[in-house]
Amino acid sequence: MAVVEAGLPVVAQDAASCDMCAKHAAEAATVKTDRNDDLLPWGLALTGAVLVASIGVGADHSFGVGAVVGIAAGAGCAWLTLRSVAKRARARHAHELERLGAEGDGRVAMVVRQFEWAVNDVVKLRRDVERAEASADLLVGQARQRERHVQKLERQLVEARERLATVVSPGTTAERPEFDPLTDVISGVIPFTWALHNDRYQVSLELECGITPRQPTRVRVVDAYGIVVMISGTPMWSDGGRPSFSLADPPADLIVDLDAGREPRYTIQALSEYEWREVRLEDSGRRSKIVTDKAGRVYRVADEPDMAQFLSATLTSATLN
Repeated sequence: MAVVEAGLPVVAQDAASCDMCAKHAAEAATVKTDRNDDLLPWGLALTGAVLVASIGVGADHSFGVGAVVGIAAGAGCAWLTLRSVAKRARARHAHELERLGAEGDGRVAMVVRQFEWAVNDVVKLRRDVERAEASADLLVGQARQRERHVQKLERQLVEARERLATVVSPGTTAERPEFDPLTDVISGVIPFTWALHNDRYQVSLELECGITPRQPTRVRVVDAYGIVVMISGTPMWSDGGRPSFSLADPPADLIVDLDAGREPRYTIQALSEYEWREVRLEDSGRRSKIVTDKAGRVYRVADEPDMAQFLSATLTSATLN
């Protein structure tokens, strides 16, 4: 590193002007001495006793010798006591240091363990976030793919209707224009064909879903006041791979209106993509019943298509059973 002179005047400052500098200077000037004055009283007493024993004659000389011996013995006992006390203090101090060290190591280990837990939680949360993002991307991709498929079906329906319009002569009209598949797709209506089945105990209204990109999972019957009269279970699948439903013992007015071709007083709705949608019903012409042969085997055969006879036969069989 190069030092470049800046051309600024340098002013020497006194160390006393700085409180911190003065404090450090005072501490450095103070000479710390480790003085131990515990033996001073014993030394004075022993010196006095030696002087008495040296100067005295007779009884005084004996007193001085006894004092010297007693002081020397007391000093020896005191020295031994101090050594043992110091040894025990050092042992207690070492034990306390070991305990504090072990406690400190335990706390450090606990902090490290908590830090590892926190790191593991962060890693787990990050993994969950990544998994959720991947699931969201997958669902978005599937939704876009389904949307493209629906648009493709709509285009195919438009093309099919245009080809049909070119084939049909200008003077003819469609027999049932209200059953236009393109209109159903655009408006969200789900087509169904209905049939009736008599199992000798009750009449069941059988519904089979038509061609639609929306796959229903439930159907329900709603009266004119908006009250749900009945709701179906999970769908069964027909031979053509279409969802089918069976409504056991539906309202008689609904069956009569459907057979007569009138607008029913009840509304049938289908659950598709978490939304109850309107249903378009078309009669399949199927009327069936259950028969049993002499061997006890059960068969399902075609029944009389006339609704009045069908209902009367159902009522009669129910009464007999």
